[in-house]
Amino acid sequence: MLITIDIGNTHIVTGIFDEKGNTLLTFRVSTNDKLTEDEYFSYFRNISKFNGIEIRKVSGIVVSSVVPNLITIFQFFGRKYFNIEPMIVDLEKNLPFTFASNMNPTGFGADRIIDIVQALEEYPDKNLIIIDLGTATTFDVLKKNVYVGGAILPGIEMSINALCGNTAKLPKVKFTTPECALGSDTISQIQSGIFYGYAGQIKHIIRKMKEEVGEECFVVATGGLGKILSAEIDEIDVYKADLSIKGLYTLYQNNKTK
Repeated sequence: MLITIDIGNTHIVTGIFDEKGNTLLTFRVSTNDKLTEDEYFSYFRNISKFNGIEIRKVSGIVVSSVVPNLITIFQFFGRKYFNIEPMIVDLEKNLPFTFASNMNPTGFGADRIIDIVQALEEYPDKNLIIIDLGTATTFDVLKKNVYVGGAILPGIEMSINALCGNTAKLPKVKFTTPECALGSDTISQIQSGIFYGYAGQIKHIIRKMKEEVGEECFVVATGGLGKILSAEIDEIDVYKADLSIKGLYTLYQNNKTK
């Protein structure tokens, strides 16, 4: 049994896989850099028990984190409760891609690594544009397994928070598909602006990236809000909710000690 832990800026998403690679359970808790290994284990044990999963059978742990302070906590978690040294995702691992000679990969996020690993696992013969709609929205472009560039823009929730946080009268709204572009009140107008504005950004970035690659690209989207937008954006070929968590499993299998 393998525990996969994907630590993002907003949520920590945990997966439990059996020895055949089947997903037994996924759950998420809010990211909190004050969290201790004991508190996290309490979440982990209670949720696993509720779902009928025997956690004493764990044989491996792999951690991806964009919050450096939490890596140590999850190393303590693995050592204390399972006597396992967790595998930490970084660029030193055996990866199925390389960087183009003009790229500077310093600071390249572990979240982006696992997205790329799984996209290449599932679509090995394609040029790829991978879009992760998380706290930030990231674009990663691979041409024949070579990383050739990408882009980063503020995430949808970040944009909504900035709008309501920097205006005196505009309310915070829920991100959803609007009934129409012509909003009839303040809330529906904000929802329209955020939804169609964000969709327009993504469409244009995809088009520009395809132009610069000069070849056809297969576009994969993931992330919590990706499903809503994928239905609006024809340029997205597939939405994969579990891309990151499965990427952790694949990376672990490709790097574990035989």
